[in-house]
Amino acid sequence: MIDLIQLQDDLYGILMSAPQLAPVNIVQERAFLVKSNLEKDVIWQTARNGRTGNGLLIEIPKILCDSDGVSGPPQQVELSFVSFQNGDAAFIPPTTIPGQATPVIGGGLFAEQVEQFLVDILHLLNIGGVGSLRVAGQFSSPARDYPGVNARRTRILMTPRQTAQTARVALPIISLSNGTCTIICGTVGAVVYYTLDGSFPSNPSVALTPSSNTAINANSKPYTAPFSVAGGQLIRAAGYLAGYNLSLVVKYQN
Repeated sequence: MIDLIQLQDDLYGILMSAPQLAPVNIVQERAFLVKSNLEKDVIWQTARNGRTGNGLLIEIPKILCDSDGVSGPPQQVELSFVSFQNGDAAFIPPTTIPGQATPVIGGGLFAEQVEQFLVDILHLLNIGGVGSLRVAGQFSSPARDYPGVNARRTRILMTPRQTAQTARVALPIISLSNGTCTIICGTVGAVVYYTLDGSFPSNPSVALTPSSNTAINANSKPYTAPFSVAGGQLIRAAGYLAGYNLSLVVKYQN
């Protein structure tokens, strides 16, 4: 799996460490999830290294899939960034702000320049253990969702390092003989849960409702020994084991 949190933190560290972006306030969108749009003004209004008027937002990544026939699971990560220029404020001369000893000066960059620095830094960059970044197709456009400020959205694709999908518990096998049901599973240590009413065979040790801490399906039972089945009952079963994905759900109509 891709550690998207670590990826965003690494991007933040890379961009904050770039000398070209020293006058640009850089933030992660995750920090603003509980804030209003008005409060996002602090992105370009907050001074960094004595400079103000420029900002760069690292947005939450999107996940794309361009192939469904290979293991992996196959994923492409779409990284997006918004570069900001707060009008002429990005070019103000040294200005003393009440209560602040050091004068503030504009960052001196247009949003287009911030974007170009961003692309120059990240294109063909390989983040160790995560994946490689590249610019492709139409990667830049005006960010119209920030009225009153010059903003541009940049999209950069990342091809993750191939990772194996978590192993899945083997499909349980249901067999009936003279009204008695037997279930076996090929994954050693797996616990099979089953239902007789057609409902989903959830794992009651994990699948608990938050309010009452009770199992979401009281009819889901662990298989421990062969059991009797009445005519017309629908058996559904799934295997579970810590560290594995649950098995596919198998069903058998008596």
